[in-house]
Amino acid sequence: MEIFYLFIGVFILMFTIYDFFFTTLSGSGAGFISEHTSIFSDRIIQKLVKVFGRSIYKTHGLFVNLMVLAVWILLVWLGLFLVYSWNPEAITNSNGRPANFVERLYYTGYILSTLGLGNFKPTSEFYEIVTALFSIFGFIFFTSSMTYFISVSSALVNKRTLTKSIFNLGKSPGEIANKILSLNSSYAYQQLLNLQEMIDKHSVNHHAYPVIHYYTEAKPKNCLSLNLTRLDEALSILIDSEDGRELQQELEPVRSSITYFLENLSENFSRSLPTVENPVDKNQLPYSGNVLKGEDLKNRRRVLEKLFKSEDFTWKDVLGNA
Repeated sequence: MEIFYLFIGVFILMFTIYDFFFTTLSGSGAGFISEHTSIFSDRIIQKLVKVFGRSIYKTHGLFVNLMVLAVWILLVWLGLFLVYSWNPEAITNSNGRPANFVERLYYTGYILSTLGLGNFKPTSEFYEIVTALFSIFGFIFFTSSMTYFISVSSALVNKRTLTKSIFNLGKSPGEIANKILSLNSSYAYQQLLNLQEMIDKHSVNHHAYPVIHYYTEAKPKNCLSLNLTRLDEALSILIDSEDGRELQQELEPVRSSITYFLENLSENFSRSLPTVENPVDKNQLPYSGNVLKGEDLKNRRRVLEKLFKSEDFTWKDVLGNA
């Protein structure tokens, strides 16, 4: 039976450590544990929002982040505890008495916290090496976690800056389109270039630090999902209008940046987004797709609707009719 503890413990450790380093250091998204913990945490928040209102969204990303960290810690703690439980007599106190269940659990947490050996010690070479390795891992774990959280904070600042930049252009697609057309041509070029750069940066951050997806806001003006949809609809209006012809070269790159972001959403976050069974009737929106390919417009609207629907918004909010 004890050898079973060793195999299970090693499996849990390897699986969790891989997930941890893949999520924090690869820049390629979330591992299996991180992804499913995030989705589960998001569902908890969504249920709380229905009870307590949108103010709960203020803690959305923080809650998801802490849940992922807690699951990592608990799984590593459990895995190492099972490894130590393979031979209960290998860990003893200062009097040479074998550690019991609770004492082995305490010893495991003490080692992972990098505090040292405490009043217990390993009695075999195998466990001495295991203790040394996981003392080092504990240091790396908490250091890498803090570095990861700092990077997430930086990405969050960029997300909020992008949201504010779009919101300052207007509170509806039509208002944003008119604002861009009213700007001096050189200033309009600069505004669109800045938006493109911020959207590209957010797309990269969103892929590298998936938890950014779950940082939502209580107030509509601070929600990227809502403002990004307004911007995309405004670009559709401008691209298909005579007045926007002079800005075509500047509009297309911004549009492409949003397209790349939506593709990333569909590919990596489909499980965390709600379904959209009945897409909005195009006749209900300012732009009905006369020049742009109708299917492309329909697909991007479907993804955008999933995004803002996940924050409990509707097309009325996008159009500024709420």
